[in-house]
Amino acid sequence: MSKITHQHNIETRRIRFGINFDLPKYWNQNCPVKTHMFNAVAMLAPAFERLAITSVLPYQAQITDAVLKQQVQGFIGQESSHGSEFIRMQSVLKKQGYDPRQVEKKNVKRFVAFSSALSPEMHLSFTLAAEHVTAIISDLLLTDKQWLENAEPKVAALWRWHAIEEIDHKAVVFDLYQSLGLGYWTRMKGMLRMTFVLNVFLMANYCHLAKKDGLLYKPSFWFKTLWILWGKPGFVRKQFWAYLSYFSPKFHPWKKNNHNLIEAFKRAFARDPNLNVIDFLNK
Repeated sequence: MSKITHQHNIETRRIRFGINFDLPKYWNQNCPVKTHMFNAVAMLAPAFERLAITSVLPYQAQITDAVLKQQVQGFIGQESSHGSEFIRMQSVLKKQGYDPRQVEKKNVKRFVAFSSALSPEMHLSFTLAAEHVTAIISDLLLTDKQWLENAEPKVAALWRWHAIEEIDHKAVVFDLYQSLGLGYWTRMKGMLRMTFVLNVFLMANYCHLAKKDGLLYKPSFWFKTLWILWGKPGFVRKQFWAYLSYFSPKFHPWKKNNHNLIEAFKRAFARDPNLNVIDFLNK
């Protein structure tokens, strides 16, 4: 059994953000690209969370470390609550004229077919890779204010809550994987598969949103997408080296120690359990 690096409890916090049906269509800085980057994830998240949860279930009985056992339970609880809240977000997107439920059903069907073809070890490796990617995205959202600074407050709060909990449990699946004695090459194969699958699914969701808005065949929309992802804003560019750190044989999620973000969130949450504190890093 490998040592659990951060021996803190993983808490499940079921928060309702009260996002209304009158949410502006382009709720993130009135920008369709920045809005649909997040909306595409919101349509994928419930299926992705289910895939993550089912990957750890076969190993629960094998966990002997009390801290890891609690953290796996906390991981399941947090992922479950994330999926539920993004399903509510999907209801708002449906009101705006999109078809998120149909997209989400397709995502679930594809993920079930995909996961059934994986060995339990590769399924866990796939989740492990996804947890690394969500953790580095989450760190960027919380430390680079340009992505949510002028977004609609309740939606920004949803994404910051999701981001902090992804950081909170970012090492749980890794520690489980290590405790099972699974190796480096299985971990690498899982990352390569996950990277391909995640990009295909997110692009499909993004194209659905663009098509509904009449933007799918507009070059200006795609030029702006590339600029935001890889240009000066650099949503993908800024994550590139953190992504590559996963390929080191000595990788561990907590080598990037951003536990200070979790502590800032906990202080804000203790003051306001309804999370009316929208940007807890400024409070």
